[in-house]
Amino acid sequence: MLLKLRYYGDPILRRKTVDVSPEELLSSEFQEFLRDLAETMHAEDGVGLAAPQVGSEKRVCVAADGETVHVLVNPRIRGRSIQLTCDNEGCLSLPGLQAQVARHERVIVQALDPQGHPIEIRAKGLFARVLQHEIDHLEGILYIDRAEPNTLVWLERKGEDEVDRVPVELAEVKRVFARRYHQGKSREELSFDPPSFQQASQIPSSGGGDERRG
Repeated sequence: MLLKLRYYGDPILRRKTVDVSPEELLSSEFQEFLRDLAETMHAEDGVGLAAPQVGSEKRVCVAADGETVHVLVNPRIRGRSIQLTCDNEGCLSLPGLQAQVARHERVIVQALDPQGHPIEIRAKGLFARVLQHEIDHLEGILYIDRAEPNTLVWLERKGEDEVDRVPVELAEVKRVFARRYHQGKSREELSFDPPSFQQASQIPSSGGGDERRG
């Protein structure tokens, strides 16, 4: 079953998730949710999807490494490389937007698999970026919180193979998303701003690349 996406401004995107208990993880209902999460990611043409993006406060995400989809329960980053790489990112919860974000080139992630077995993933490059993006979601952090200054753009398709990149200020993005996805809601019912978090020192080393959505 496809799950309904939540969009920027929805308060659940700014909440920290809670760990999944062993009993809940092995329940038939939760196993179905994990399958639905992966199915929704594929249907939306994403490379990752976190539970808050479909309205759940559980600490779960799915992330694609090529053709392989990893389902990660209670994931945490346990190691990071010193080297950083700056590349374009997008997000299924912020459609039509893109910005450059500096991420660690390599990460070590520990989690549980869908059967509750401990796993460790050592990722680099794009897959490391996807994991960092999705695990940020589980902390209430969006990629725009980490974006390099003045790199936020709207992607406007002009033809089959041509896309314009139109610079935009975050204040305008908030107004657009409030109008487009949250009609009838008051400003008090929405949550655009990030929770407080300690951002690691990030120095971009190179730019460019395609949009990465999750």
